Amino acid sequence: MTSRRRYLAGIGTGIVTLSSGCLGAGGSGAPNTAGDGAADTDNGGVTGTASGGATGTVSLLDWNYVYADGILDRLNADTGISVELQAAQSSAQSLSLLRSGRSDHDLVALGNYAVPPAIDEGLLQPIDLGQVPAYDGILDVVKKDYFRSDGSVYGVPRSFGQTPLAVNTDTVDDEVTSLRTLFDESYDGLLGGRDDARLQVLYERAAAGVEPLNPTSADDIDFDRLRERLAAHVGLAGGLWSSGGSSEQLLQSGEVAIQPVWNYVISSMQDSGVPVKRVYPDEGTKAWFIQFCIPKGAENVEAAHRFIQEWHAGVGYESLMAPSNIAVPNERVFEENDVELAAFGLDDPSRFIYEEPKPQSLIKRYAQVWSEAKSAAGA
Repeated sequence: MTSRRRYLAGIGTGIVTLSSGCLGAGGSGAPNTAGDGAADTDNGGVTGTASGGATGTVSLLDWNYVYADGILDRLNADTGISVELQAAQSSAQSLSLLRSGRSDHDLVALGNYAVPPAIDEGLLQPIDLGQVPAYDGILDVVKKDYFRSDGSVYGVPRSFGQTPLAVNTDTVDDEVTSLRTLFDESYDGLLGGRDDARLQVLYERAAAGVEPLNPTSADDIDFDRLRERLAAHVGLAGGLWSSGGSSEQLLQSGEVAIQPVWNYVISSMQDSGVPVKRVYPDEGTKAWFIQFCIPKGAENVEAAHRFIQEWHAGVGYESLMAPSNIAVPNERVFEENDVELAAFGLDDPSRFIYEEPKPQSLIKRYAQVWSEAKSAAGA
């Protein structure tokens, strides 16, 4: 892509040059799901910057949907970096894998809430920002202080997304504008949501206008009221989802007509002709961001840094942002591809609400209350 070449020219000598002599073969034994088909001889605009046929292998733990067909093969052809991609199931599971010592990955994707405990528990190593010059262009809204410790950065944001309400307009004629709809008896049997305690508590508190939105102490929470409200929501729900595919199925089948769902799922359904409307709630739209992190003890650290740099230099746009409408939160990516920040709501960061990190003891309490609420609702 011409714009990416301009970008690389702009950052020039900041690019890391890999040499086969400084990188091991690497690999974690994870299944290599990158590029199931034949290699694409058209580079599709992914222009490499490695010199001398340098090679390196990055063992990556991340979600499959992030990587478009053929993109990792093209990255390998252009830069000499090969990627062994193991499919992540959730940030919580990836964090658990790091804690168990069973991860030998060079690069792991973690949600914002999972990065601080991984830092505190010594599971990550600092990112050498000198090897990732694109970091300077990452939007401040996702450069959270809790990704830092002792002056070092441990998480580089790779993508930013949002979770609006999806409304099936064939079923619902009303003008839905609020998260309070998720607790409205008028929509009995039509509601849905993610089967996730942390997010359910966030939505409930936002809908009820309870402060603080992200408590860090159990003293700030009326658990009896919370349990009752969550049980009411589950009782009104036609179904709960745990993945993008299941959220889409609930909407397509008619089991659910209103639910929070990832923005890329809404875009996919609209492209397929499903009558789904995107609604940004008055209380704020749930936003999320995923970080690239390098585990402590990773073998191919330089290749991992180079992968992060390549992601922000163009691979991320080609692989995720253009096809899936999930933003790579870097000013240069928007500028070089003539995309407006407003197209992703990033012109007004105040519109978003977040599920912020909290103590593990509180997360366990959330899970307990959510389980009790589901039981009370007969789910």
